[in-house]
Formats: sequence, structure tokens, C-alpha cells
Amino acid sequence: MFCGKQDGLKYHKKFSRFHPKTIRLFKELRLNWSNCDDTQKWMHMQRFVIGASEVYGMEYPRVKISRFAGDGYYSILDNKIFMSKPSIITVVHEFRHAMQVQQKARGWSGHEIDVEHDARGWSLSLYYKVAPITFRRLVRSGKVFHIEPSDLLRSVA
Repeated sequence: MFCGKQDGLKYHKKFSRFHPKTIRLFKELRLNWSNCDDTQKWMHMQRFVIGASEVYGMEYPRVKISRFAGDGYYSILDNKIFMSKPSIITVVHEFRHAMQVQQKARGWSGHEIDVEHDARGWSLSLYYKVAPITFRRLVRSGKVFHIEPSDLLRSVA
């Protein structure tokens, strides 16, 4: 169903329907991102997570800085998202993992669908839906994992 490229859909096309408040929160997260300093970016990411948690009726995970976090991860034990640097895609991806754990991820049962494929699909689809031009630019510049520029060619409507 949502298993990466095997089902014919690229990650950025997996999900097409998002709660309107999630879209608004994502737009706010992206607003002036490139002009923000890291402290402001951390605050914007936490604001997104708190707001989206309210939308989906879940306990919000705290966003934490950790130089040992690599590309980022969600800790099930303490409901925290750890990241070594601010990243819009990473915080949304890790938020999806929190949704999965708290059983708020619609369309994901936890058995037949790979958690990573689901989180990639949800986060990349949200970014693509809200800001397709920016998303394409980021893909072409190599800043988005799991999407190749050739994947974009097949997705033009």
C-alpha cells in the first residue's frame, strides 16, 4: 500500500489529503525559514509539533537538540524528537513516527506497512503539496533524501 517505489507512487505522491490545519501549520513552519537563525528555527519546529499534535489528538513530542542525533530520530521511550540541526523535512518525518507510535497515523496499521516508508511518504507528500516549486528545487540540489530529480519528471500533472 505505502511501500516506497514498489507500488508505483513516489514518496512525494503517497499522500494527497492532509488536515487543513496541518497544511496551515506547515506553511507557518516554512515562513521565512531561510531568514531565521537556528534558535528561531527550533522554536518554529516545536510550534509545528505542538499544533499538529493538537490536530491529531496526541501528546506532543518535544523537539531536542543533540549533536549525536545524526539525521534525526524519534525516541519512543520519552516521546522526543532528537535532531542535530534544524530541518523542516526531518521534524515532519519524525513527527509522523510519533503519530505511528501513538496510533494517530491514518492509513498505517503498524503491521503490513514499513514505518520508514510511511514517514517518508507523509513528510515528503506534505512538503510537495504545500510548496511544490521549492520541493523540486531542493530535490534537484540534492537536499531531499529518497527522491531523485527523475522522480519529479513523472509526477508533473
